[in-house]
Amino acid sequence: MNLPNKLTMLRIIMIPLFIVCFYLPGAWTLGTVNGVSIQLKYVIAAVVFLAAYVTDTLDGNIARKRNLVTDFGKLMDPTADKLLTSTALIMLCRFEVMSTGNFLMPVFTIIIIARELFISGIRQLASSKGIVIAAKPIGKAKTTLQFAAILVTLACGQLFRAIGVPVDFILICAAVALTIWSGVVYTI
Repeated sequence: MNLPNKLTMLRIIMIPLFIVCFYLPGAWTLGTVNGVSIQLKYVIAAVVFLAAYVTDTLDGNIARKRNLVTDFGKLMDPTADKLLTSTALIMLCRFEVMSTGNFLMPVFTIIIIARELFISGIRQLASSKGIVIAAKPIGKAKTTLQFAAILVTLACGQLFRAIGVPVDFILICAAVALTIWSGVVYTI
């Protein structure tokens, strides 16, 4: 197993660690701002999420630069990405981390996961007919915006709630909109 594939597997292994962060003791707080307790566990989850995302960037760059692209990597890299993102969204549904609009997280999560499954199905169907649907810039932008929205929500959602500025909510709404748009582009 080459280095890019090991990094992909590391990303998958980091998912349970990411989940555990949400169950760390609530007594670990960074402080209170305007009556909102800023819990360290979400900041730790953000750091784990960031580290996992860095492995995604590294494995792709290393695989292309060193000509280490494998069938395993082609399959597992996007799978690891979808698992990480889906897990993060599901955990955000369970724990009210977002500054506002937490009741919408299940809807956002369903839209994002449904788009991923639908486009994966389209890619499989096309592949069975010998057609390769390459990643498009809009798909990469969607992935980056989803990552940023999740990271900002984890790291700062509580702070944004305390100061009444829903930057994280706006980012997640933008990520959902771009997810839908990119899904339409890939479908067409």
